[in-house]
Amino acid sequence: MKFLPKIKKFLINFTIIMVLSFLLFEVLYRYSVIDFYKAETSHLNSEADLANTSVDFLVFGDSFSATAKEINYIDKLRANNPNTSFVNVSVPGIGIRQVNTFASSKIKKHNPKAIMYQIYVGNDLTDVDHLWSWEKFSITRNLYWAVSDCFLSLSYLNHKASMFSPRVNSRTYTMATDVFSEEYYDQRTKRFLNFDAGYFNNTLMLKDPFASRYDAWLAEMHHFLETIPKDIPVYLVWIPHCSQVNSYYMSNLNRLGATFEDEVAIQQSEYPFFAKATKDLNAYTNVIQVNPLSVFQVNDTFDHRLYFANDPHINDQGNVVLSDFLQSELPLE
Repeated sequence: MKFLPKIKKFLINFTIIMVLSFLLFEVLYRYSVIDFYKAETSHLNSEADLANTSVDFLVFGDSFSATAKEINYIDKLRANNPNTSFVNVSVPGIGIRQVNTFASSKIKKHNPKAIMYQIYVGNDLTDVDHLWSWEKFSITRNLYWAVSDCFLSLSYLNHKASMFSPRVNSRTYTMATDVFSEEYYDQRTKRFLNFDAGYFNNTLMLKDPFASRYDAWLAEMHHFLETIPKDIPVYLVWIPHCSQVNSYYMSNLNRLGATFEDEVAIQQSEYPFFAKATKDLNAYTNVIQVNPLSVFQVNDTFDHRLYFANDPHINDQGNVVLSDFLQSELPLE
């Protein structure tokens, strides 16, 4: 019993140190005092790219823009435009809130002539306000999502930890399979649909509870655009969800339990999420909306699918179509 006071003191001191360390880590991350994503950026760019202090295009995005080199649509644009410089600072698993922690420093460092920001309509709204449900998700997951909405550095720690997760190998398998399988389909998509069978329909149509998430996303987009000088054009590249492309993907999602109340509306080029964002960001005269949905719809065929059969990301052919589309939309030399 004589050791109890010492143990109690140790635990108190340990807790204080851990809390202060975490708060310091949060400050360092939130204000980008350290380049936390240096390894990811180095993987996507050459040393010459990163040394460029006057780049033609600076690219922000998530896993759609941070896929393997050569497959990545940015690398395809590089190959087709050797006189145009690109720096790709995309990071898998992040959203606009995380981008806003380092956007200003990257813009100052690379002094871009133009900026590309890649939007993915499938989960960008939940990146600013995570899903949670005591009935459908574990206590650990609910607590993590709740806390990570307040402390952004947790998303970074989760991103790093995910590299050691068995799910990485599992996902690699699903993305290498050409035949749809309910068993092997992307677990994150299944999690969304477990939360709400109408998840994708309600996201694209901006129905509750995603209307309020849109407001949070829009506020973050305003913050992002306000950091950019008005003479720098900003190309917002909207990656469609596969359900918007054709009935093949929609029927696969139906088999996973997804419901869609208005197939025609979400497959129109001016679907609600895109249309409202276009209107709400109209005041920024340097912003150009780039919507490849109709091009994806034309080019996705039985013999040439643009998305993986068991994952909502675009495959190599999808990256080819996207890069060809951007070739015609961007001021490339």
